[in-house]
Amino acid sequence: MRSGYGASDLTIGIAGETDFSVTVRRRLRTDPALRAALLGADEHRLPMVFQYNPLETYLETTADNEILCTITSTAVRNPRLRYNVGDEGRLIPFPVVAAHLGKAEKAEMRLPLLFLFGRTDSTISYLGAHLYPQDVEYGLYSGNPHAHLLESFCLSLHEQTDLEVRPVVHLQLRLGALPSASLATTCRDGILRHLASVSRDFAASLREDPSAGDLRVEVHDFGAGPFAGTAGKIKNSYLAGVR
Repeated sequence: MRSGYGASDLTIGIAGETDFSVTVRRRLRTDPALRAALLGADEHRLPMVFQYNPLETYLETTADNEILCTITSTAVRNPRLRYNVGDEGRLIPFPVVAAHLGKAEKAEMRLPLLFLFGRTDSTISYLGAHLYPQDVEYGLYSGNPHAHLLESFCLSLHEQTDLEVRPVVHLQLRLGALPSASLATTCRDGILRHLASVSRDFAASLREDPSAGDLRVEVHDFGAGPFAGTAGKIKNSYLAGVR
């Protein structure tokens, strides 16, 4: 099965994975030189990679790499002109990507590629480091024996009485799931381990001040806490405010 990229307020068929895009993503995971060449030397995140048809959906990016989408097809009820989807991404022509792979790649569709990082409004800034939901997700699900209990998560910043600010990861359990006593600790350890491995800024903060690793994990029943009233939503809303 291949993944697709769409938006409920646009169309579900903006872009899709192909054999070629899957090959590119696998190479990005293991080839730092390729990742630096395509995405920049300081980019550690692993994006989703899609191909899209610019004759059906015309994509652009802003100076901040936010995706702008133009759809004027009669197949959609509500045409959009340069609509800001709210996602961060990069657009790279097929020949450029193929050239950087170092060999003549065969592809059924020589279409431009979309490198998708996710929502631009879901990143938390903490002690000079950017905490990306995608990195939190990797930390939550990689090797976690409790991952099957999790429905979703969201992020927030909590200001303590001493005015220190700490990140909080809110976990929503699946409906009817019963958490084990070690769920929060296991999830916290996995998140910290992954963040320290992919973020030089976060790793530096830990070396300079071990208390920087005071990341909180709060577990909520399905539909409780910050997830109350979100049943039936198509998209998760990541919380980035200070409370």
